[in-house]
Amino acid sequence: KFILWRNKCMNYLELIENRNSIRDFHKKKVEQSKIDELISFFNSSPKLIDVDVQILVSADDDTASRLSGVAGYRGNTFNAPAYITILSEEKDNYLINAGFMAENLVLKLEEMGLSSCFLTSDDSEMIKKVLLINSDLAVATVIAFGYGKKERDTTKLDIHSPSNVSISNKAGHIAPKIAATALAFDSDFNAPYNFDDEYSDPVIADAVYAASLSPSFLNHQNYRFVINGTHIYLFNQLDNVVPDDDNLLGLGAAMLNFYIILASKYSGIGNWRFDTSDIKADFKNPSDYTLVAALDI
Repeated sequence: KFILWRNKCMNYLELIENRNSIRDFHKKKVEQSKIDELISFFNSSPKLIDVDVQILVSADDDTASRLSGVAGYRGNTFNAPAYITILSEEKDNYLINAGFMAENLVLKLEEMGLSSCFLTSDDSEMIKKVLLINSDLAVATVIAFGYGKKERDTTKLDIHSPSNVSISNKAGHIAPKIAATALAFDSDFNAPYNFDDEYSDPVIADAVYAASLSPSFLNHQNYRFVINGTHIYLFNQLDNVVPDDDNLLGLGAAMLNFYIILASKYSGIGNWRFDTSDIKADFKNPSDYTLVAALDI
């Protein structure tokens, strides 16, 4: 069961909206008390599957330089004062689970006033070597975090379709995103979900919107939701641009954001399940989209 951790007076959706991937940090060290709180929080966090997962926090002065060229997009680690390494047993869907747990942790960082940025981590053994990690578990992901510098206001682009792009202003670093309206379908891929319909569920609309704000490699957002009453079906696309590992981590992050909104509004909802062998519906999905998980509200 997913345990909500935020005070009821604080809104999960606002927290998700406020989270940005920060790439510039102050040199101020993160207090040990906050690091201890993060580790404790992660160790009690829910999982999507039964898997051994561990967290290590590196806050030494030379951590950024040791990781440079080994982790991060094109080897850039953004000189953060601290780094989280999530280690996982390798089994089916372990990267999706790692993304799910990591996004939950990133939202906790945001609540604590700490900024963060996911780093690509393609070479598990090399990362473990430079960080002196002695473990048989694989590096699932690395997160840079600390006290972020305020970034200038910028233009936010929401891509509804190639010919329909909306523009708005928002503080901080914002990369173009696929709009929520382009991520959800009603019963099958031939019918876009009508968020404006008087009978549509506003909580589901918020959940899709929250998922659309989750971190995604190069903001490709390869996931799609098919909504059929109280049943949610999650599809994923593998492409030639986004590495498979980063794709699956991003999928897990989207699943967390979607689920946490539902769990904050509804009681007794089910959990994401990966066994979809009993689902026989024709979703008319493109051949490059695969049904990955289902959720019953």
